[in-house]
Amino acid sequence: MDKITLTRRAALSALAAFAVAPRAASATPIATRFREIRVDVSALADKDEADFGRWIAAVLPGYLKQTFAKYLAPGDRSAAVLVARIDLVTIGQSNMHGFGFMAFDATDSIDGAGVVADARGRAIANYPLFSSMNVDSQPNSPYQADILRRRVETLALSFAQWLPGQMGL
Repeated sequence: MDKITLTRRAALSALAAFAVAPRAASATPIATRFREIRVDVSALADKDEADFGRWIAAVLPGYLKQTFAKYLAPGDRSAAVLVARIDLVTIGQSNMHGFGFMAFDATDSIDGAGVVADARGRAIANYPLFSSMNVDSQPNSPYQADILRRRVETLALSFAQWLPGQMGL
């Protein structure tokens, strides 16, 4: 009798595994190999954020190549193309807070998407991504321009690090 109960349990477990398997397969990403990574910051230029666009265009390709290194297949002409599109960068204003001490904080954010194009250039998937981070900032610092550039570059790094998870990789 015990052997029949175990056999029934085993059969039910196997059926349950088959019922779950199609759902797991559909959760897989559209593409897992990319022959090329591109960055599109044209939306930032349209919003008078050309400096942000230049800074992101300078660092984001390197960050994405690091993050997606195991998915890159540069010689495979049938592999997809990943386009990181950045739509908006927001640099938060410093707010002083504290209880008898000086502390400044702000929230910066980046909004965009990872767009996957097939070998013929057609968009086959779109993975929107919004990332924000709290930063300590010092208003009226003599190094404000350099600090601002580093804050934007940090947002680009955040985007690159979160994108694979958003894509299910």
